[in-house]
Amino acid sequence: ARLGVRNFGHDPAHAAAETDKWKKISYVAIPCVVGYTCFVMATMKHGHHEEVAYQYIGIRNKPLPWTNRGGSKCDLFDYKCAAKEKAAAAAE
Repeated sequence: ARLGVRNFGHDPAHAAAETDKWKKISYVAIPCVVGYTCFVMATMKHGHHEEVAYQYIGIRNKPLPWTNRGGSKCDLFDYKCAAKEKAAAAAE
């Protein structure tokens, strides 16, 4: 053995054999995973749930910190609501 080289208790032939073993396992496993992923994505049903409009969800007891002057009833990232408010304000 060369001085200054650590083999971690294995000889180079054993390391080469282990490398070849895991290459062969990878050549089989990766296509299997890709194939199964394609199968699942093709057969999966995307269910959409309907949100129940509970009366306590939209309660605003104090003004939100991101609202404009005069207040806003929209959540921070509710762009559809903000566009409707902006259009209503422009129409006035």
